[in-house]
Amino acid sequence: MKLYTASETRKIDSLAIKEENISGYSLMQSAAEFSLDVIVREFPEVKDLVVFCSKGKNSGDGFLLGVYGQEFGLNVTVVMCSPITDLKGVTKKAYDELKSSKVKTIQARSIKNLKLSKETVIVDALVGTGLKGNLRRNIRDSVLTINKLGIKYPVVSLDVPSGVNSDTGDVADVCVFADITTTFVARKRGCFTSIGKKVSGDIQYSDLDIPKKVFSKIPSTCSVIDFEDLVDRVIFREQDAHKGNFGHAIVIAGDRGLGGAGILASKAIVYSGTGLTTLATRPEHVSASLVSCPEVMVKGVNSGQDVEEYLLKPNVIAIGPGLGQTAWSEQMVQRVFMEAESRDVPVIMDADALNLLAKLRLSNKLPNQLILTPHPGEAATLLNTTVDNVESDRFGAAQKIHKKFNATVVLKGAGTIIFHNDGSLRKWGICSSGNPGMATGGMGDALTGIIAGILAQGLSIRDAVEAGVDLHAKSADLMSHEVGEAGLTPTDVIEGLRLLLKYD
Repeated sequence: MKLYTASETRKIDSLAIKEENISGYSLMQSAAEFSLDVIVREFPEVKDLVVFCSKGKNSGDGFLLGVYGQEFGLNVTVVMCSPITDLKGVTKKAYDELKSSKVKTIQARSIKNLKLSKETVIVDALVGTGLKGNLRRNIRDSVLTINKLGIKYPVVSLDVPSGVNSDTGDVADVCVFADITTTFVARKRGCFTSIGKKVSGDIQYSDLDIPKKVFSKIPSTCSVIDFEDLVDRVIFREQDAHKGNFGHAIVIAGDRGLGGAGILASKAIVYSGTGLTTLATRPEHVSASLVSCPEVMVKGVNSGQDVEEYLLKPNVIAIGPGLGQTAWSEQMVQRVFMEAESRDVPVIMDADALNLLAKLRLSNKLPNQLILTPHPGEAATLLNTTVDNVESDRFGAAQKIHKKFNATVVLKGAGTIIFHNDGSLRKWGICSSGNPGMATGGMGDALTGIIAGILAQGLSIRDAVEAGVDLHAKSADLMSHEVGEAGLTPTDVIEGLRLLLKYD
């Protein structure tokens, strides 16, 4: 599923108008028709439609939705939140059609006097992809009104929820909380991550019948990831296969008192289908690992010298879960970098390994095949900035980390973002799966193991990272249906992997 920025979407619009003789007004008509179809399908009992409009093209869609809604037999009220004198171009043309159709219009200040039935749907057509900075006061007040009405009535946003930056998913001030977002021409990447993911609700899309050849001229740099497109090599196994065919991954994890992280990560490697799995951890954790998952070859190590022999054979090295930031931890990172330099093995760094990466200033010794998997706090540490700055532009933060460390970056969170390091045009991947039950300790350890396990089986870094992130999230979704979100554990997610990796 391809995702686009506002700029890329405008280019598609312009090409459709210029090269295919599709008028801007006809695109507006199609957007309104599609939105009405969605509303009457999703809310078949709807009788009243209240459409909030301002002055931009997004409001032009809203004006025509009001016209078509009335023609369909709905009681329509359009709430004007900006002066009519501000309307221009096709938006003014749409408003003129609204007035000629005698659709009821009121000023925003009069909304408190409007009588609404229980079969009402609220429509947000205030601001689309043209948002820059904070909302104007009149629009902000209308957004707050919509959200208040949304407590009682369903809310449908046109293109993007007003207040959401369609490129980053960030919200500078306030935004509409939509139950459904009908989006047009192209899916907007900001609706799939950060706050944008939270407030967009169910995203329903129409290309407005723009020919595919137009889209081919404006290539997408971002897409939603899907493990099912990537893991045939992991799922399907030849009859004469043996464990050596499916790779060997090692995870270095678990300083004193943090042994569970290494156990989770190594178990995730096993359950991802890897042929051989090694865990290098503090000797105190060996017994617990053997009891938890005897399939793991667990090695107790007290120093960098101790771990050296176990780094010679694996074709993937993961380091970080529960690693701590002690002298022992530093030795582990330094030994891993030495081995990566010696034989160019892929290295996945997570958790405390990321904190040590920032602390030890090792940027001149980085592995050639490096994968970093920070959460926003770790990303802030890597960039020497704040979590708020990271979250305000997750795409930008991931790209800055890539540039600083020459790595593939997995920026975790709602709508996990991947920035690829292979020079391809499609730089970005976004995970649209997952749920709030994943907000618990150990989930990142499981993800590290899943990515390592899939990468060890021969997939490219791009494919392994995308498959691992999506598998992790989809397993969490699958298991949350069984046990609920509250109390969902990393162990649940790890055990769900086998259900998703079954060969049918």
